[in-house]
Amino acid sequence: MVEEERGVLHGQVFFLHDIGVVAKKALHRAVVDYGGTVSPMPTKQVTHVIATQDEIKGNSFKLQSIVAKNPHVKIVTEQFLMDRVRNAKKVVKKAPAQPQAVQQPQVEPAALAAQQLTQPLTVAVPADTQVAPVPTVTLVLPTSGPNTGDFRVAVFGLNFVQGPGLTIRFGTVASTDNEFHGDTSIICTIPPCKLAPGLVAVQASNDGGKHFGFPVEFNFYDETGGHFTHTVEQKVAVLRGQLQNVRRAIVNIQQTELSLQTQLAQFPSLKPEEEEIEKEQEPEEREEHVVHHDEFEREIRVFISSTLGDMKEEHDKIIKYVIPRLRKLCMSRDVLLSFADLRWGVTGAKNEQPSMLLMCLREASKSNVFIGMLGERYGFSVTTEGDNSHNDLLSRSMENAAREFPWVKDYKDRSVTELEMRTVLSEEASEDKHAHFFTRDPYYTEDVKKEERHLFASEGPIAAQKLSALKAEIAKSGYPVKEYLRPAQIVDLTYNSIENYINDKYPKGSALSESEREELRHKLSARNLTKLYLPNENNFLELDKFVNDNAKEAPLVVVGEPGSGKSALVANWIALHKEHHPEDVVVSHYIGCSPASTNYASLLLRIMRLICTQLAIPELEANNSTISALFPGWLNNVAMSNENHRRMIICIDGMDKIDERDNAMELVWFPNTFHNNVSVVVTTAPVQRIVHALKKRNSHILELALLAEAERKSFVRMYLNQRAKKLSDAQEFKIASAAQTANPRFMQTLLDEIVVVSEQDAIDKRIGECLEAKNTSKLYELLLRRLERDYDPDRKGIVRLFMSFLRCARRGLNLETELIVLLEQNNITAEEWSPMFVVVEDLFESLGGILSFANNDFSDAVTSVFTWEKGVRNTLHEKLATFFSKIEGVTDRKLEELPYQFEQANEWGKLRDLLADPSVFDKLFCPTTKFDLFHWLHLVETNAQCDVVSLFYDKLDKSSFSADIIPADFCYKVGKCLDEMSKIKGAEKVYLKALRLYEATSMPLEAAKVKRDLAQIYHVTRRTDKAEVLLQNLVEVYEKEKGPDDVDVATTLNALGMLYIDSRKTLNAHAALERALQICESQLGAENTITADVAYSLGCLYDFERDLLAANLEKAEEFLKRALKIKEQLYGYYHPDVAWVLNKLGCVYIEQDQFNDAEDCFTMALEIREISLGPKHVSVAQTLENFITLFALQEQYSKAEELGRRALDIVSETFGETSFQVSSILLRVGALMFVMGKKDVGEADLKRAVEIRTKLHGPDHPDTKEAILTLAELIAPPKPAEKPQPVKTTWSKPAPPPPPPMAAGGIPPPPPPPSAKYGGVQVLPPPPGGPGGVPPPPPPPPPPPGYIVAAAATWNKPVITASELRDELERKSELRHITEKSDRSNARDAACAMVGAKKRKMQYKSKAAPRSTLAQFVSANKPAAQFLRK
Repeated sequence: MVEEERGVLHGQVFFLHDIGVVAKKALHRAVVDYGGTVSPMPTKQVTHVIATQDEIKGNSFKLQSIVAKNPHVKIVTEQFLMDRVRNAKKVVKKAPAQPQAVQQPQVEPAALAAQQLTQPLTVAVPADTQVAPVPTVTLVLPTSGPNTGDFRVAVFGLNFVQGPGLTIRFGTVASTDNEFHGDTSIICTIPPCKLAPGLVAVQASNDGGKHFGFPVEFNFYDETGGHFTHTVEQKVAVLRGQLQNVRRAIVNIQQTELSLQTQLAQFPSLKPEEEEIEKEQEPEEREEHVVHHDEFEREIRVFISSTLGDMKEEHDKIIKYVIPRLRKLCMSRDVLLSFADLRWGVTGAKNEQPSMLLMCLREASKSNVFIGMLGERYGFSVTTEGDNSHNDLLSRSMENAAREFPWVKDYKDRSVTELEMRTVLSEEASEDKHAHFFTRDPYYTEDVKKEERHLFASEGPIAAQKLSALKAEIAKSGYPVKEYLRPAQIVDLTYNSIENYINDKYPKGSALSESEREELRHKLSARNLTKLYLPNENNFLELDKFVNDNAKEAPLVVVGEPGSGKSALVANWIALHKEHHPEDVVVSHYIGCSPASTNYASLLLRIMRLICTQLAIPELEANNSTISALFPGWLNNVAMSNENHRRMIICIDGMDKIDERDNAMELVWFPNTFHNNVSVVVTTAPVQRIVHALKKRNSHILELALLAEAERKSFVRMYLNQRAKKLSDAQEFKIASAAQTANPRFMQTLLDEIVVVSEQDAIDKRIGECLEAKNTSKLYELLLRRLERDYDPDRKGIVRLFMSFLRCARRGLNLETELIVLLEQNNITAEEWSPMFVVVEDLFESLGGILSFANNDFSDAVTSVFTWEKGVRNTLHEKLATFFSKIEGVTDRKLEELPYQFEQANEWGKLRDLLADPSVFDKLFCPTTKFDLFHWLHLVETNAQCDVVSLFYDKLDKSSFSADIIPADFCYKVGKCLDEMSKIKGAEKVYLKALRLYEATSMPLEAAKVKRDLAQIYHVTRRTDKAEVLLQNLVEVYEKEKGPDDVDVATTLNALGMLYIDSRKTLNAHAALERALQICESQLGAENTITADVAYSLGCLYDFERDLLAANLEKAEEFLKRALKIKEQLYGYYHPDVAWVLNKLGCVYIEQDQFNDAEDCFTMALEIREISLGPKHVSVAQTLENFITLFALQEQYSKAEELGRRALDIVSETFGETSFQVSSILLRVGALMFVMGKKDVGEADLKRAVEIRTKLHGPDHPDTKEAILTLAELIAPPKPAEKPQPVKTTWSKPAPPPPPPMAAGGIPPPPPPPSAKYGGVQVLPPPPGGPGGVPPPPPPPPPPPGYIVAAAATWNKPVITASELRDELERKSELRHITEKSDRSNARDAACAMVGAKKRKMQYKSKAAPRSTLAQFVSANKPAAQFLRK
């Protein structure tokens, strides 16, 4: 008998609530060592619940539930337990001495039990190797401390031995005051010291420091400077210590193994076993990350039982032909069909694990449809007949399965197939299970080849007898039994059997509602993602920290490459969080799991519905068109007012898969901020538009790393364990050490490829073939070739055409109405392609009902294997074009694909005729598709030798319009389209025709709309007088027809204000724009797009007046930021209007010498314009022009020249070689050439600019004189420096800004820079002297007589005069003297003084690096620098 002593915790039962894994083990051992008991559940016998301090303070829902069930239980912390066991005596078990062949170290029994439980690295060694056990450190609390020492820590681990030799070392410092609490825990003191901050290794020794065990990391941080990141050397030191201990442990294990084998050899009656029976993992270990799957009520689970070798053909036919048909039937009834695919089965192979039988019995028991097939073969069983090499494995499999299915013990001599069938035949079988058995004609074996006939015959007399008895028992069971002659007949037999069961249980008309069907698909996605997951505690910790952060307002964004495990991470974390925190409201949405899941409005409505259901509150009355506006406010109110302030967690998986329609990819529908009680987690691939939009909202970013080598090996074992298979160590190492397998998608695809191979040699070969693929795309190519071999042996094109049609479609194809029809037209039936589709269904996704590839890697593989040849692609595009051409009417789906297919097939004539159709044009010219229209029209013009203007203008006279199209409206849309495509002359021509049509039908307001666009064209083409008169008249028309405060009045005033800026009539511009802003704010609000347009115009005005007041540049920046914020909120971050504001904001930053900020703005604007408008749009040229100035000021001349020539090509193609816009760029590029020393090239550019302007305006026009003066200054020899004389200064007018973007998105080109002279007086620097030595400059020359008065009369609003403005400026002493811009150093100092130390908060700002050569550059090239600066 074993005597026991009572410990201090005797009679007390502890439950460990939400304690970490390592700490949980240590506490578990402490309770047991001191006489207590640990309960796995919070039963009524529990006396103490150990929880964290945070859980107790938060009074969590789970703790409340425990107390409610057991009112006498005590809730305590870990410290309570440590205080109880401090200085207490441990329980020691005394047992009679036993003879030992191997001398054990003197370690307490509790420590030995802990060793056996946790499998430490040190083991018992033979008697001749007498060494103390090497202790292992597993945890140090706290995990960091100050580098000055003098603090206490708790050290947990294994094999600590009390005595003078016990040493704990932190790096090079040994601890003091070691307080021994058992072989698993010590409390010690780190003495006062001075250490370098960083990571050190914490190691323990029992022999005074001779042998140290496995270390852990401890972080010393600088107490004065905060925490310090460890160096590489420190990290390497820790890893080397851990590696050394592992090597020592391996040597000890090998020595122990040799000793035990030697002792066993002394007993000849015992046969040493080659393998140990593998024990299942302890429940405590398994439960850490086990996700309990919900069983779906509407689910058909099919299990097929048969012998494998002789029934392979039947098995394959069921998978290829029966399962796809059943899946289609189940989908129509909203029933989930799952098929237990255990194709490896129990084969007796050496690479098989003894848990395969258990898995088969589990699947058979869970199934509700059981199909049994028997021939003449009985199957693998423990037998003395024939080959019995598998007996050992089967015996162990039986013992393993008997633990869960005790009845297996009574059938240990039976085959695996019979045991599977006994899950139906036994008395414990469920009554709801549908079973059907099929027996094959015995004479079928005569048709089998002689060399294969032995595979179909019985294994021997005993096996035949057992098979006969089994068939007799099945016949008496009452289940239907049918006989078939050939394998081909099994298809109809099994399908009809299961179909009848489905019809009985789920008859027609029993389908779910739309909302129920949607929830089913989301639950299915979550279940699939939690089937197999290799947890990463760091990622789980980051999610937990984010949810517990009470100061957050933005979402957490999980970013990772496709296949990196983003979805699985979130799904598994949600499952664990629900289990630990049932009080939280948790909602998950998996984009792409259903057609409706990709629509942003449906997404918001579903999230709202689920939150309301969990909180039992009424839903908000909203629909698809209103939910995005109402959702943020509703969610905020619910978060603040819900009962008990329950936390809400919203997880949106796959944001990159959202439907792009309605500008959804810009996330304008997604709330900018959230209440701190709402935690939002979003996953996305690194799609620039989405990640950029979320980063701009200050989102937390969690980037997923690829799998480490150790994680890869664990993943291999975990994945194969599910199929009860294993690989050799060499095979595992080969897979895990390959760089490609760091990607989880590559890893899983590789394992799927080898999982169907059973022969050892074939596995090695397949692994080698797969690892030859350098990336996932190449691995998918192997998969596609295998699919062709398996499912298209006759090379009919089943796999090729199925994949190729999907690859050549623009958005994918509808499976039922498009892809099936296309395949049938190519003589491929659904019965032929369905088996293949079932196998690879996970590689596809359905977005809005459209089937497409789930990832780009698979799409690239299809291209490489099937559609890499141009001729093949053209043929496929022609077939798709023919198919979509036959769709009647003008549908969205037709217009989504047909123009694209014409483009890819190079059928330019058909594309031209399609776009010229008024109905097609009318549907395509809308905000969501007009940029596609611009792209196709440009291609038609280039490849079909067709003038777009003539194409549409001829249609206006010859076309007969349908009843739903008004000719005048169509004419106006054509003009607007040409205008936005920068076809200025053609747009004016069409606008005039539309104006005549509107005036002929007495539609004055519609005619006014056309006139406003015509005025914009006049403005762009520098017919300012004509534009001014037209806009002033329009103001009067709108005031008369709609009232003085109408929005159209504000829009017209905004256009007029920009015109006044260009005409240098700044006072009138102030009056027009301030009135426009007042109307917009009162009628539309401060966050409207028209309000943003007016704010943009005011920013341009203050930038134009930057030399009048020091604060004007700051005002310009303020208005432009306001406009930018509104545009981004309304349109997202990749809209042309956003680029327009960024472009101007970059110019303002140049004036402030913030070159890095300016470059960021221009880069973003250029990217947006190239994506949305095309690389040859005139707006792209405008941004390139700004880059000329920016790079020239930074002396990056080569970049400036390259971008300047590109801008010149675009403008020449758009406006013509002799246009004013071309001359403006020539002046910039020519001046740049002089700076670069290319005087001949620069002189040619400038002379060409002079010729163009002389031809356009004559020699006496100010613009022509500007070009002549610039040329003369640059080619003239430098004059000797003269002593500056005081001269009279006058006002200098800075360059006018470009007009704002048009209402419908059209963007006119920028006006040219102004002349270096104004009013005939040259701008000169002030005389030298102190600040008070220069008399104030005289007032500017008066404006043209009458225009201020006329404007005031038109607007019915007083206008400040020039003299009044000057008097006000003088009173405030804010008037600055205008100096010549050639001295950049003075201008730079002035800008720096103006900006001061004020921090810019805009996201684009970063401190510009000083450029020491800037002053030398401008002083050496004064004329060129002066012009480039403008």
